[in-house]
Amino acid sequence: MAQAGLQSSPFETRAESPLAQANYRLWIEHAHAENRRELERLVATLHEDCEYEVVPLGRRWRGKDEVREFYRGLWRAIPNVKLTLLNRVDADDCIVEESEIFGRMEGPLFGVEPSGHELRYRVVIFFPVRDGRFTGERVYFDLAEFARQVPAARALLQGSPA
Repeated sequence: MAQAGLQSSPFETRAESPLAQANYRLWIEHAHAENRRELERLVATLHEDCEYEVVPLGRRWRGKDEVREFYRGLWRAIPNVKLTLLNRVDADDCIVEESEIFGRMEGPLFGVEPSGHELRYRVVIFFPVRDGRFTGERVYFDLAEFARQVPAARALLQGSPA
């Protein structure tokens, strides 16, 4: 049984405002599309001028075409990638998600050569919202933990390209 004031599941929402509830529904649509690898359905949740940023790697993708390449690259690099949702906050102007990513890294991931091993690391993803669509994602994770699992990423800890 959930404690008072706490979600019993990270997939539930505590959003009270209609705008935050709409953002939650948008996030659900986005997450379902991503989990099912329905790229065009996922892209439909985004603004035309969307931007994705993987902050620890210093990489950005601008516009829907580049975001398509972001997802294709992710799905090629970690074909069995899964995210386990740990927490989520629904607000009037954004969604913030904490998840754990896991899967086998079989190909280059955003310029980092593959390890060939199973990965498991936590991410925080910020989804800004404007006019009922996501304007992108900003992904944050512990680069040291990632580099511990992916030797090719260790150069990034010293500020060198991977």
